[in-house]
Amino acid sequence: MIDNQTIGVLFALLAAVCWGLGASLYKIVIKTEHSLFLTIAIRGAIAVPFIAVVTFFVNGFASLGILFSPEVLPILLISSAFVSIGDLSFFGSLQRMDVSKAMPIASIYPLFTAILLIIFGLETITSIVLIGIIILILGLGFLSQQEKENSADSKSEEKLKVGLALAVIAAIFWSFGIYTLRLLLDFPEVDVYSLATVRFGLLTSIFIIIWGINTTYNYKIGKDDPASLEHITKKVGLVFGIGGILSWGIGAISFFSSIELIGAARATPISSINPLISVIIGIAVLKEKLKPLQAIGILLMIFGSIFVSLQQS
Repeated sequence: MIDNQTIGVLFALLAAVCWGLGASLYKIVIKTEHSLFLTIAIRGAIAVPFIAVVTFFVNGFASLGILFSPEVLPILLISSAFVSIGDLSFFGSLQRMDVSKAMPIASIYPLFTAILLIIFGLETITSIVLIGIIILILGLGFLSQQEKENSADSKSEEKLKVGLALAVIAAIFWSFGIYTLRLLLDFPEVDVYSLATVRFGLLTSIFIIIWGINTTYNYKIGKDDPASLEHITKKVGLVFGIGGILSWGIGAISFFSSIELIGAARATPISSINPLISVIIGIAVLKEKLKPLQAIGILLMIFGSIFVSLQQS
């Protein structure tokens, strides 16, 4: 019979696969002129109802009461804000660089998560887990490398630098989101399904409100808004919705469940192997090139993930 430790590892791996697939789908359709607020709002508008239906059939929103209690709601709002900034930064990086580069860099969030867990003493970070995280980070570093090209295109270079910075910012804010998520899951009445529904519902509402305010302002001043809804085709909206179901629906619920079973210290680095999926799709579908150093990075990431998953709590 499979024990909870193994199930927790499998959940973290499932989250990684879903996140990698979701990011690749976003990259296929996202354009520079697209409003980041609108694209993320569309993703949530499709994904959140899916999560709500799953939640209803699983437990009937058993923990909605505790999620809106004075003790939990402030943490939930802060957590949603962290994830909002992280997602916004990541989408910005996707607009500026290949998904096979953006995803590995954004996936260094285990490093920042480990630092937070150590500082606040929320979990014990063993030496084996730390070594596994270091191996993963080294792998991600190799994976993000690319050969220098002789080019005088300063705009492209600047675009790449901004993309790199946004990917790192995404990793930092995602780590704060994971830390606050760990705090939420410490409440015994909180279940992962209701938490996912409310958390991503709040996040989607944030982006809809901001996009609505921006669009209204542009309309009032008579400014043509290239980021308006009319510039999003049905195909683009559908792809973002499917990506949202993968990343926010199946992926997030799997990750939340993994944290419950094996803790954030182990679930986080295992889930960070999602760049493997992005790299494969980037090469096969988006025709992105894989350099020798990136291949080394992939091997290191696989080894690091196995190393961490073998550690027993």
